[in-house]
Amino acid sequence: MSKTLLAGIFLWGVFFAVLLCLRPGSPLHTVSFEIKNRRKTEYLSAAVLAMTILLCVLPMGLSPSYNGEKPDYMNQYELLAESFMEGHLYIDYDDIDPELLALDNPYDPDAREAADVSFHWDHAFYNGRYYMYFGVVPVFLLFLPYRLITGTSLTTYHATQIFVALFICGVFSLFYMLGRAFFKRLSLGLYLSLSAAFSFISVWYAVSAPALYCTAISAAICLEIWSFFFFIRAVFVCEKESTSIRYAFWGSLTGALAFGCRPPIALANLFVLPLLAVFLKGRTLTFRLGKQLVLAASPYLVVGALLMLYNYARFDNPFEFGQAYQLTIADQSHYGSFFSRFQPLKTFDSICKFFVGYTPMSDQFPFVTFDGTLLNFPILVLPLFGIASEGVRGEIRENRLRYCIMSLFLIPLLIAFTDVLWAPTVLERYHMDVYWILCLLCFLVTGLYYQNLAAKTAKKFSCVLSVWAFLTICKCIFMFLVPYDYNFTFYYVEALEKIRKIFMLGRGVGLY
Repeated sequence: MSKTLLAGIFLWGVFFAVLLCLRPGSPLHTVSFEIKNRRKTEYLSAAVLAMTILLCVLPMGLSPSYNGEKPDYMNQYELLAESFMEGHLYIDYDDIDPELLALDNPYDPDAREAADVSFHWDHAFYNGRYYMYFGVVPVFLLFLPYRLITGTSLTTYHATQIFVALFICGVFSLFYMLGRAFFKRLSLGLYLSLSAAFSFISVWYAVSAPALYCTAISAAICLEIWSFFFFIRAVFVCEKESTSIRYAFWGSLTGALAFGCRPPIALANLFVLPLLAVFLKGRTLTFRLGKQLVLAASPYLVVGALLMLYNYARFDNPFEFGQAYQLTIADQSHYGSFFSRFQPLKTFDSICKFFVGYTPMSDQFPFVTFDGTLLNFPILVLPLFGIASEGVRGEIRENRLRYCIMSLFLIPLLIAFTDVLWAPTVLERYHMDVYWILCLLCFLVTGLYYQNLAAKTAKKFSCVLSVWAFLTICKCIFMFLVPYDYNFTFYYVEALEKIRKIFMLGRGVGLY
């Protein structure tokens, strides 16, 4: 028996074993996830969390474009950490082309091509120096401490691995806390399957192309998921006001730091407004409480001031992160003007494609294509149906979640609007900006819907949705295999062919 056939049998064995665990008669659909002092339940939860992290983290080192073998321009975080060690903010390249300096508009790709100048791709270029326009916060959180402690540079994709692992921990922790606060009847199978599936949905692209771009994105969603955890705990879980303020401070800090990773994702901080309204309802706004709220919000002021100072020191503009000075596929030097980019019909069309854009299915393995966020993962459409249930709306009113739910519908639209308006073209990785929010919304509405179901119906619902979640994870794996953006299968087509044969149990039946 060939190794390919054995691997295929093992793979399909795992697939059907998971389906067996999620069968209608499984105790996973009758046991509440909240049951305490159940050692088996705790072990299973820890195992699913660990497996999710490993499956998302380990494949990141497969592509030579991202694992440091062919760093090209993907090592900017490493270089910026070195620059900080040397006492300056720019990346010190010694090969600046004089002809690039002589161009009237070095940001025009056509002008650069016509002049045949050499330059460092996807850097910010200002006053004759190169800068990194990606958010600087990951440098201070990981790259600089690692450099100071070990004396060596942290390979960029390792930072993404760390942020992704912490993000997944944040998803499992946040969903557990939400379940205990709002829907304690939720089955263990549904909690675990949705936590794992929504983790995969949120980070699958970072697994495929981990360095640089996804370092900034994964850092931002990691900080934001923990910001949501701290804020929601402060408002809905903590009983003492002083404890709430303490958690709100950490929520502000992590939320503010997200602006220094990827600003569009940090727009999710608007979620704080409905939470603040819930917190203040029924309370008297005294001078003492006002001081505590200012203290809780102080990280926004401090981090915001530091980021503006950093921007001013580089670009003489506290609000310029470097986008206007990118050397990339388009001239973005005029993007700072809102009206220069905003075209109502075109913008509306782009936002529609962001969520429901459709590409025909591929006729080559792994067959999937990249669509809009909701078509990539139809499970994310559930909130649109769940919110129509009177029972769900009643739970939302009873738990004071009305404005929180509304904001979770609106924030992805705002982020998509920002991405469409300030990017030359919307790429697949930009969907990571909103996946995690859509997943949170889906989990909340699904949990509230489950809360109103009779026991027998709830068991069926848990089974169906858990299987759907598992199949969603399978699709994430297939999307990882699509040759795209210099990922693993882009470089190693022969590996993709071997994987295809494993899926086909060693047979030559395929579309190659």
